[in-house]
Amino acid sequence: MSMPSMEVFRHNYHELTDVGRALYMVAVKPKWDERQQFFFEGCRDLPGQMYIADRRALFEAILKRRPRQCFEIGTYLGGGSTYFLASAFRQLGAGQVVTLEAEQNNYALAAGYYARYLPELSPHVKFLLGGDPALFLPHIDPEQGVDSLFLDGSSDGEETFGQLRFFEPHCRPGTLLLAHDWDTEKQRLVRPYLENSPDWQLDRYIGEPDSIGYAAYIRR
Repeated sequence: MSMPSMEVFRHNYHELTDVGRALYMVAVKPKWDERQQFFFEGCRDLPGQMYIADRRALFEAILKRRPRQCFEIGTYLGGGSTYFLASAFRQLGAGQVVTLEAEQNNYALAAGYYARYLPELSPHVKFLLGGDPALFLPHIDPEQGVDSLFLDGSSDGEETFGQLRFFEPHCRPGTLLLAHDWDTEKQRLVRPYLENSPDWQLDRYIGEPDSIGYAAYIRR
């Protein structure tokens, strides 16, 4: 059985094979501080996606900007971005990620897991089921609008662009926009739109080998 490439330790615990997990526990984890372990492992019993750098960037963006809410498209099973967004809000002592998942099984597994095993994070997460961003409307304050959003849903570029266009009328100066898979089809239309928009300013970008593309923009 071949040894994993050290490159995989830029990714996350759930992408490791059994051999890779054994190597991590014995040879890698003891060399890392608790913060690095946190971003790599997440909740080990709850599958999650995203690389360490992406997870850290999301977490730090919430701590820095201190939004009231982050509207997330794409929960999956809740162990990736949802977990780190909720953890950041918990560290702040206030705030909530409102996360929308289109797949019913994923939604049920994520919501059930948090309720049963992560009660400390449950106040900082609101799970929604469906594929229409209009489901966010009851959770958007018409006066204060959207102060943070995260686009990480369908791999369809037109669908992702439609999601951005849904949110834009609710954005205000200072709104934090986070996007994953920046260098892929998912953001094919969103990327040039934001890069050429006078209304949005790039705050941070992470690319290969640390990410398959992460971008943060601030509304001017």
